[in-house]
Amino acid sequence: MTKAAGPRPEADTFRSGNDKQGEVAVIAAVGLLGGHSAAAQDKAVTGSNAWVRLPSEGQTSTIAVAAINNPGMYAIYVLTATSDAAGKVEFRDASKGDQAVEEVDVLAYESTYMDPKGVHMYLSDLKRPLKEGDTVTITMKTDQGVLIPVTATVKKE
Repeated sequence: MTKAAGPRPEADTFRSGNDKQGEVAVIAAVGLLGGHSAAAQDKAVTGSNAWVRLPSEGQTSTIAVAAINNPGMYAIYVLTATSDAAGKVEFRDASKGDQAVEEVDVLAYESTYMDPKGVHMYLSDLKRPLKEGDTVTITMKTDQGVLIPVTATVKKE
């Protein structure tokens, strides 16, 4: 059996400079398959079970944890967070020496539970003294711009 020399005819047709329909179809298909968005998910991503560790007297930082619930069909990636009680919020991993974490992954149809001894939120530059029972608003944001608000109660660990 011998192979035909040159490119396959369908490859020539697809790459034709005169016919952009094939290229548009491929771009559209990639957009549908690979360009999914957490914002377009069928169910809302939520946060729950949030709490903030009561800081010691005079302490200007503390930690917070929450569960991130993803009932949708695509993984989400939480990149940032803000809080009404702190000037800065970072994701950190206590199991790795409190190393900064760039994103918190939440698989499709799963929940991710933050943990003081694992991935958690580090609240620094506290704007006010926190007392046991106070509530703190934290808003996490995904790579797709989806906001995940949680209300966290301050408590002793």
